[in-house]
Amino acid sequence: MPMNAPQPWLPAAIGLLDVRREDRVLACDVGTAAARELATLVGKDGELVVACEPEAARQLAALDLPQARVLAHQLLGDERFGSFDALLVATGTGPLLPLGAYGNLARSNLRPGGRLVLDLPGSVMVPDLAKAWLALGWSKERLRPLVGLADDALAESLRNAGLRNVHSVLGAHLLHVPTPGDLVAAFATVLGLDDTEALQLTHQLVREKGGTGPLDVLVHRTRVSALR
Repeated sequence: MPMNAPQPWLPAAIGLLDVRREDRVLACDVGTAAARELATLVGKDGELVVACEPEAARQLAALDLPQARVLAHQLLGDERFGSFDALLVATGTGPLLPLGAYGNLARSNLRPGGRLVLDLPGSVMVPDLAKAWLALGWSKERLRPLVGLADDALAESLRNAGLRNVHSVLGAHLLHVPTPGDLVAAFATVLGLDDTEALQLTHQLVREKGGTGPLDVLVHRTRVSALR
């Protein structure tokens, strides 16, 4: 998902992380708005390390946040960036890491007692979009960027990795979009849609929603918190 696409789930994820002044925070796959907020929360004596793909890294580096270090890095799950007080992974869309990689990432980068929040695509991240997609008879495989993890499976994998106080938190959000076309545009790149396909999907959404006006779309996120 583009860095400037609406991501209404991020404020709740950041709040759950309970960032404190002077914390050392590792944030993976977050956008510009989240990076700004995290930098403000850690304050001038804290440290923020942001790891994200190269185009996102260029946008974040342009913010010139004094307490932030930006790494152009595609997350693999076996990295050791350092020892942090808090870790946030907020991948917008798939592909995701293998299920066990998130526990490995936490063990390798959090100090004992460090805090973890994972906010990832849910099993069916955007049901309205998935319904329209399947109604057109398109391949389920191409829809995989919007097919994520179930919260119970993610929570169990963290417990198996030895993390403590693992809790699943409600991650459903309403995404307000001006038109069905705007919803398609927000996910067109990650779904690999060409102009013709984007138009077809938009028309299918219009048929299902009964109009071309604004709509509130349910977005399912899998959100889990834990302690190292």
